[in-house]
Amino acid sequence: MSWSALPPELARADLLGLAYLGTLRADGRPRIGPVEAHLWEEELLIGVMPRSLKARDLARDPRCTLQSLVADPDSGKPELKLYCRAVEAEGEPPGAWWTGRPAADARVYSLQVEEAALVEWNLRSGEMTVTGWSPTRGLQTTTRPYP
Repeated sequence: MSWSALPPELARADLLGLAYLGTLRADGRPRIGPVEAHLWEEELLIGVMPRSLKARDLARDPRCTLQSLVADPDSGKPELKLYCRAVEAEGEPPGAWWTGRPAADARVYSLQVEEAALVEWNLRSGEMTVTGWSPTRGLQTTTRPYP
């Protein structure tokens, strides 16, 4: 599913930019690394270097996850978690590291979102609200105390 088809509660473009990409290694172990995530023509795009381990992982198994950055655990900033399939794509969003470079310098992927979650923190009351979505379960929101 493209970014534009996500429920508006989860289509939080303000949480994109530098993010963590989780992929699967050949032996099934997870790998995580930073990527730039950009919205371009209603698609969520990432670019990776063609000889990178991320590119190898995605070529072998397109399942991946994208997690917004958490720079300060006490900031209260929401966390966006996307569970996706990476599909090779084209696009040169303004400001993307690969924009203007030869096509051989980058592999560009559209992340097709299969499930999503947004975690929001109410630091004053010590509560977290998790809004999750999948095509089968729809949109569900739960609030609970933390830690």
